[in-house]
Amino acid sequence: MTEAQQALLLATKNRALTRCWLSHTSYGQIAAATAGLLWPIGTVVAGPWGIVAMGGFAGAILVGSVMGASKEADAIELEVSQGGFTKMGEYLTQDDVLDLRRQAIAAGVVSAKKTSPEMGQSQTSGNGMNTTNAGSAASLPRAVARLDEAAPHLFMVGRTREGKSETLKHLIGAEKRVWYVTSKATDKVPSHWQGYRVGGPDLGAQMTWLLDQWEASLLNHLEGADKGREWFVIDEAVGILQSLKTKGFKEVSNRLRGFIVELLTAGAAVNAMGGILSQTGNSGPLGIDLDLLQNFSIVACGKRKKAQMIAAFCKLSGIRLSSEQEAEILSLQGYWQLWENNGPCLSQVPLSELPLKDVVKCPHDEEPETVPIPKVYVEVPTQKQPRNDLRQRILDHLQGHGEARTAREIRNACTRPTDNPRATTEEIKTELEDLIQGDKICKWIDSSADRYQTTGTP
Repeated sequence: MTEAQQALLLATKNRALTRCWLSHTSYGQIAAATAGLLWPIGTVVAGPWGIVAMGGFAGAILVGSVMGASKEADAIELEVSQGGFTKMGEYLTQDDVLDLRRQAIAAGVVSAKKTSPEMGQSQTSGNGMNTTNAGSAASLPRAVARLDEAAPHLFMVGRTREGKSETLKHLIGAEKRVWYVTSKATDKVPSHWQGYRVGGPDLGAQMTWLLDQWEASLLNHLEGADKGREWFVIDEAVGILQSLKTKGFKEVSNRLRGFIVELLTAGAAVNAMGGILSQTGNSGPLGIDLDLLQNFSIVACGKRKKAQMIAAFCKLSGIRLSSEQEAEILSLQGYWQLWENNGPCLSQVPLSELPLKDVVKCPHDEEPETVPIPKVYVEVPTQKQPRNDLRQRILDHLQGHGEARTAREIRNACTRPTDNPRATTEEIKTELEDLIQGDKICKWIDSSADRYQTTGTP
């Protein structure tokens, strides 16, 4: 790194540190506490480590506010020492970026007409992929985002309230069949979608119920029984997976991850599409390899946090933006999307006019085994499924399938969502025990789950 580059890096870091302190304490408090260590324009006067000195001095007066600022400042220092710049971007304003840009041109670090790597940035993206240079032109092309037919699945990234929901409605809002799951109760979806919210102690049972539906639907596509187009969209997929694991539902978490991978590898060919919404560009927790990212149309959304939008887009797409292009994006006002359109492209989607509805609490078959809650069943004689009819359904089903099946599999096959109330797995087991007593079926016991099969007795 040249001397000029080092000076510019130091100026950028100090500008970010200054903004960090100002965001945690009022300007008047800091100015009084530091006795003139800051310029009014927000740059450091007292040498390269003026901010650090200011932190110690101001901390004696503003302990509560400065503790938070000190932690953020330490994070900036650590990241810069390791060659990273994302944390700085969280605190730099549009004016800061333009001013630092002018300094870089004046110092000869970058050309006003040509782009070049600056401040020691690597030629590869954060995920180690070979990257594509975006070209020397500063201005990015603009077009309203759309899905790429060659990459039919959707990976949308952006922090909270950065425009993901509106962009999603623009991209697939008109699709006729969409499953949507979220952990946020405030979410709304187009009125013709199936939108569910999950969370709390029922999370494991809710996701089990939903995966039962999704896996059955995907199987219909794979076997050719369903040729229509269908979407499976997961909002904050990483968060849902992590919550499942921390709440003791590791098997359900693995099952969801397996469904995602199967959908991405085999779904597009049979009109089953996947949508992942995330706050991070890290696809590792989802079990998605770098090769599978090629099956996604990558769309990054941003308003206030455009630096994170840039970082996530570059990591997921493998595209490198020039410093001028990054500065252009950071200077924009309002909601924007960054997407692939034979290279990086900026977008502003129109507001959706689709009628919306609230997502509903996801149903589930049973309470999670890790949180046993006694159930109270209310008898409704005029609506409840007749006992003999249910038992006959079970027997007919087992006689039509030679292989042994679990109680849950039998329940899914022999009951209907319209049954009111729908029989639980435990009630199915009661019916199965009665059939065993009548020598109609037999039970096989293995390490995973009990399985039931007909005996051949008429």
